[in-house]
Amino acid sequence: MLRALEVRDFVLIDRASLEPGAGFTCLTGETGAGKSILVDAIELLVGGRADAAVVREGAEKAELSAEFDVSSKLNGWLDERDLAGDPGQLVLRRTIDRSGRSRCSRPGSHRPRPRSQTRYPAAAC
Repeated sequence: MLRALEVRDFVLIDRASLEPGAGFTCLTGETGAGKSILVDAIELLVGGRADAAVVREGAEKAELSAEFDVSSKLNGWLDERDLAGDPGQLVLRRTIDRSGRSRCSRPGSHRPRPRSQTRYPAAAC
């Protein structure tokens, strides 16, 4: 479950924070309000492909981060890949620079990992 999302210089967003409360949370708004942009940010955080087009015009890089509560099943998957952080919690960070270069920070290591090593399986969430 998503606990917090931070987005900076991503597509049209200068800076946005989202901390859904306990229980059901629904994002609503008019067409063009930015709901899809937040969903796209989450997709990139869990391993989606990025390119320079996601960096807000005039910015050097886009910065994304999210904190999730995770199941014991996903904790096992993270342990197997030496990616475990705090049990029951997963913090993901990603930056995409103006040239399209992307860097991911994953739990258990401060060094970047290949996207193929860290793409999280939907079934484990």
